[in-house]
Amino acid sequence: MIRIPCSQLEAGMELASPVKHPGVVDHALLRAGYRFDVDMIKKLERFPVKAVWIRHPGFDFLDDKLRDAIPKSRRKLYHSIKRSFTGIANKTSGAFDLIEYRTVVGNMIMSLIANKNHAVWAERLIDCSNELFEHSANTAYLTLVIGMRIKDYICQERRRVSAKEADDLTNLGIGAMLHDLGKLGLDTQWHDVHFFQDRADSDDYRGHPERGYRAVQGRLEATAAVTVLHHHQRFDGHGFPRPEAYSKTKRLKKMEGHDIHIFSRVVAVANTLDGLMGAHQKAGLPTVAALASLNQPRFEGMFDPVVLDAALRAIPPFPLGACVELSDGRQAVVIGLNETTPCQPTVLILDQRPGEDTAPEELDLTKPNAPSIAKYDDHTVDQFYYALPA
Repeated sequence: MIRIPCSQLEAGMELASPVKHPGVVDHALLRAGYRFDVDMIKKLERFPVKAVWIRHPGFDFLDDKLRDAIPKSRRKLYHSIKRSFTGIANKTSGAFDLIEYRTVVGNMIMSLIANKNHAVWAERLIDCSNELFEHSANTAYLTLVIGMRIKDYICQERRRVSAKEADDLTNLGIGAMLHDLGKLGLDTQWHDVHFFQDRADSDDYRGHPERGYRAVQGRLEATAAVTVLHHHQRFDGHGFPRPEAYSKTKRLKKMEGHDIHIFSRVVAVANTLDGLMGAHQKAGLPTVAALASLNQPRFEGMFDPVVLDAALRAIPPFPLGACVELSDGRQAVVIGLNETTPCQPTVLILDQRPGEDTAPEELDLTKPNAPSIAKYDDHTVDQFYYALPA
């Protein structure tokens, strides 16, 4: 199966994977096997669905990498956050449910382990009801994807605890889920604000890590709670909150480098990446634009370089199965990733030139004179090409 933008749907195309309802858990708008007609293509425009998976001859080999296990775990994670945050905001009894948090994070980890060769799709789960739910869920997902990739590094950074405890990423996931819990005490206008935006330079916004920490202190294990507190600490020492904001009884040095817990360092990258994805999504731009932004000078010195490198290698700008347009005008499908030069994957030509009657051509876009990816999801993308930091 391959993934195409809804704008390219044609009557007769067969759906390869269900189209999930954006606001209702475990409910499908359309089931696998459905054949599109003109009326349904038009009706689909009413929903925030940008692209769908369709069956296409010659691409069955991608099916094993595009199973529904991880997307299903992501949806459950999202709906758990939505239910919990709504209950906490309304002061509903039992809304803060640590057992549920452990369950949904544990299921997400198990899905990532069981499907380690699964294609990574970082696109945000779409729900227009509240940016805070969407951001929290996607940050948790990205955090675990990055965390699983650098598990050895995380264990090395946690050498003061037992090997078994260091290997457990559950509290990393829980801390990521709840990292913005402190925003619940603010007016909803702050729910879609991120630190790199101009309006984030206010005491109300900059106080949300401490407010979230106060809400979870004593209710979560220390590593999860400190992740909530320090997810805006910069590796170069210029983050927030300052130590004096949360410790009135003892003098603390500013947080920087490896003094910041490794869980907070991972969430810092995932939080920024998803914030950029959300901002670019509103501007109608794809994930590659957000990944390219991580390399901008304004973020220099902000992140643990090991974690940043892992994120840029683990989150592909053009995922497996994605339909793209090449600079020579041909349509192609991404069939292989390149972690060294992420913007130059391996593709299989989807449409042959007139008169060609040969097997589909496979292209490694790193080769000399190879075309580049010009468009993805109906967006021109060549201006967003990026290289990994040295």
